Amino acid sequence: MKSFLAVFNAFPSILAAVQAVEAAIPVPSAGKQKLDLILGAAGTAWAITQAEQQLSKNTTLNAVEALVNLSVAGLNAAGAFKTTAPVSSN
Repeated sequence: MKSFLAVFNAFPSILAAVQAVEAAIPVPSAGKQKLDLILGAAGTAWAITQAEQQLSKNTTLNAVEALVNLSVAGLNAAGAFKTTAPVSSN
């Protein structure tokens, strides 16, 4: 029951994460990438909580770096960033 309540109580945060990813990646065919981004963030958060009960500055910065890398990779995979060819100086 305790695990059920922990997951159930996390639902508002999960819903907010889905809304944030949907707003950041307005690409209809990128559902898998969006899900992977949220699951990756949840996995990173879980791993950090398993490592330490109290987050140190270093652990916090490592978590932020992992989430940024995950976010950029997910956004790139979903096509959220438009890349253009470099401008030629000819």
